Amino acid sequence: MSPLRAWSERAPDEAALFNPAFLAAVLNKAAAGYHRETGKALPFALAFLVPPIVLVRPTRQALPRQIRTSMAAWLQQHPRYRLRFAGLAGGFVPYVREGVLYGTSAGGLELTADGSVAANALAAGTARRIRDATDEYGDIMKKAEFVGRWFGRSGTADTVMALWGVRP
Repeated sequence: MSPLRAWSERAPDEAALFNPAFLAAVLNKAAAGYHRETGKALPFALAFLVPPIVLVRPTRQALPRQIRTSMAAWLQQHPRYRLRFAGLAGGFVPYVREGVLYGTSAGGLELTADGSVAANALAAGTARRIRDATDEYGDIMKKAEFVGRWFGRSGTADTVMALWGVRP
């Protein structure tokens, strides 16, 4: 895994898509969704699965509409999304770390005593910008919360990671 390039060296698309504040907001929504289902904070390892699922448009658009859809059954019916997921998720790791660091320093995320990721309330201005953003941005945020809830219904972090074909 290579270190992240300086901001001045990042392509505009890379800087926009992997912006730490944006990733922190995505993780905030996922952690809030997970908490809604389980009453617990999002396991740290699962935070690394959320961005490659919700930021990759074909995967995001193929996600089921209902939370009660079995993740195992969905992945069996859609093997192409699991096939290359491990490599894709590995490429996201440094960006997700940067997003977690930003989120914890800005107050939108909190690392719990057991190392899980908890969502804190976003500032009113941030919440308003998310609500008023583009349709795609809104869809990403909605799907991030959905994925957090879906993870919460799908078993332990080890189970979810095994379903997606990745390891911590």
